[in-house]
Amino acid sequence: MSGPLASESKMKSKVIEMLLSSPGMNEKCKVVLSLSRQNIIFFSRLLEVSLLSEGKQVDDDVLNAISKESMEEFRQVHEEVLKKGDLTDFYQKLRML
Repeated sequence: MSGPLASESKMKSKVIEMLLSSPGMNEKCKVVLSLSRQNIIFFSRLLEVSLLSEGKQVDDDVLNAISKESMEEFRQVHEEVLKKGDLTDFYQKLRML
């Protein structure tokens, strides 16, 4: 049984999919961040908990549209931010607490 909510959700997903496949959306953009080490830890944890946790389902239509390729890009960003902040080991130890 599909009700009005299911059809609304399906329509929303199609619109999001269409927007994300618009011309130019796959172009690479350089983003320069300047974060404190404290915020690097928070940012890394936010990425890990909200997106990178295996098997975790996010209740957000936009985030549910993330492709496997995009997830891999976020994993790389996660690792790079920690590495540039010289926090990789610290972060791993913090996660073990």
